[in-house]
Amino acid sequence: MLERILKSLAVILASCLILPGCAHFTKSGRQQLAYQKYVRKCSYTRDRQRSKMKTPRASIPASAPSDNKVSADVVNAPSPQSVTAGDSQSEQ
Repeated sequence: MLERILKSLAVILASCLILPGCAHFTKSGRQQLAYQKYVRKCSYTRDRQRSKMKTPRASIPASAPSDNKVSADVVNAPSPQSVTAGDSQSEQ
């Protein structure tokens, strides 16, 4: 009985070694797996960025514009004077 199991196991093992093997062990298979991993990583990053953009932000409160007020009052403050080289010599 054991001999029969070992013979069938040996035949299965030999047939597995003769066949080209799993597609993941070929060059194109490894490239496809690497590309799938890259796509998963990029889509995960994109989804994270989208979820950050969707977070509710504080809305700008609606407010009415203020009334325009025109005032012609004179403020008691010294008026600004420009000082140039010609002006400073004439004042002295």
